[in-house]
Amino acid sequence: MDVIGQPSTITIIFSAMLICILFMYAIVYRRERGVRFFVWVLGCRVVYAGGVILEISSADLASKIVFRNLEQTALVFMVPLMVLFVLDLVGMDKWLRWKWLLIALFACWPFVIWTDSYWHVINSTQELVNGHLVTTKTPYSLAFNLLCYAIIAGCIFALVRYMLGARPEIRKSGMWLLLFGSIPLLVEILKLVRPNLLPWLLPVSVYSGICGIVMFWIIMRYKLFSSVPMARNIVVETMHEGMLIINTNGNVIDSNRFASELVIGKTDRPVLGRHMGEVLAAWPDWLSACSRMEERRIEISSPADFEPKSYIVNVYPFFSHRKRKLGTISIIIDITEKQQALEQVARLNQMKDQLLTAVSHDIRDPLALQVNLVELLDTNKQNLHPAESEIIRTLSEQVRNTYAMVENLLEWFRGQKEGIFLQPESLIIHEVVEEACRLLVPNCEAKQLLLRVDVNEDMRVSADREALVLVIRNLLSNAIKFSKPGGVISVSATSFGGKTEISVQDDGVGMNEEQIRQLFDETRFSSTKGTAGEKGTGMGLLVSQHFLRMSGGQLKVHSKPGVGSKFTIVLEDGDLR
Repeated sequence: MDVIGQPSTITIIFSAMLICILFMYAIVYRRERGVRFFVWVLGCRVVYAGGVILEISSADLASKIVFRNLEQTALVFMVPLMVLFVLDLVGMDKWLRWKWLLIALFACWPFVIWTDSYWHVINSTQELVNGHLVTTKTPYSLAFNLLCYAIIAGCIFALVRYMLGARPEIRKSGMWLLLFGSIPLLVEILKLVRPNLLPWLLPVSVYSGICGIVMFWIIMRYKLFSSVPMARNIVVETMHEGMLIINTNGNVIDSNRFASELVIGKTDRPVLGRHMGEVLAAWPDWLSACSRMEERRIEISSPADFEPKSYIVNVYPFFSHRKRKLGTISIIIDITEKQQALEQVARLNQMKDQLLTAVSHDIRDPLALQVNLVELLDTNKQNLHPAESEIIRTLSEQVRNTYAMVENLLEWFRGQKEGIFLQPESLIIHEVVEEACRLLVPNCEAKQLLLRVDVNEDMRVSADREALVLVIRNLLSNAIKFSKPGGVISVSATSFGGKTEISVQDDGVGMNEEQIRQLFDETRFSSTKGTAGEKGTGMGLLVSQHFLRMSGGQLKVHSKPGVGSKFTIVLEDGDLR
């Protein structure tokens, strides 16, 4: 009798070929997570299908027993491989260290299968009935089979839970894959429960391999053997931003946990499939952007009954290949900490401004009074004893330096305050220079410096008077500080091309290129001691540069070590013509 030529046998062979196709496709992706063990599950299934075909095509009892043992061996090894596949897929890598022990434990049963003719532990009887091998299972065999089915059921349960937490496109296709993949298991259970139906159920267990073509299409369609869908699932769920996708009908078609908890709270109700009018009702601007499918950046707050938080929502439309709008993607970013930090900075700045306002009056005014008193004493020092004159000179120097440092400090802070405005006017340069020099004349006399002012009395410049006096005084103070006794300091002014340059030059110690670069570094507030040990705050030039920039001007520096320095103020010409 030609068994191979029978239609039922041809169908079995065709079904087995479909399983082989799926097996070969899995081999291509055998290095991907989960697939590296699933490919062996499919390999066992191929061996099982081959064993069934060979058993059906054989005629004698001995051959059928050999092929039945081959089938049973393949089924037994599928159990530990299925467990390893699930552990690998869900990321429980620490349990995979015991994979060889697990496989070795189950390998003991195939040994019993192939030596059962001596032990009779698995089958109590084996006989041919109408050309079919019929066996009677022992209680030990039944118990082991039930254990294997329970383990497989547990694996399926774990896979179902895993798929329920996956992305929608993976969830749906994965569930179909599980359904078709479970059909052979149901057939095996039916074979155990109704052994009298074995002659019909044996080929049916291979016929169920027809599901392999459906499984193959699902895997190909959704690329389930590729790590990309699973990796995307992990990334989307663990990212610190929310994601909400709404289609053209206004229904939510995808979201991650972050977005779901924001729009509907921590509840078991799914957000997928719900209309945007329901989930975005608390944020009209966000709802409007999604309704119009337009790109927009929106700042929102959490609902009233939620923990107070602030978010930025970036809404982007997405398009088909034909540039037709398909819906919107909303990316939600939690800016609560940033917002709180900005509010804290604003409060601190307000406190700083209030403090500086108080300091400006409570410190600067008494110091100005002390400067005036010292100047009054200084004008009458010829009537005093030389020792007393020296004390007054030292006191005068200290008071003026302290006043200059406080002035620079307060002006620097004032310059950092937002909203400060200068009031430029046409100023006579000579008068401004004289005012700046007046406070520093005693310092020049103390170091025996010659102060030359070469400025045309008619020259004018456009600037804020107080700011320009402060800048020139700072430049003169630096020139005095770094000049050696007996040196010369000159102040000059030139005008050309609508610009006016005011220069302060000395023949002091000078600076190298590195020192010049560090002069205007706002991260450094260091100050070099002068030739007579004078100290400072290091803020004078920073304040000067800041005010000149606010005036539309600039400060240029030229210096050489041992030769001296020249600082040049560049401002708009203030000629009234």
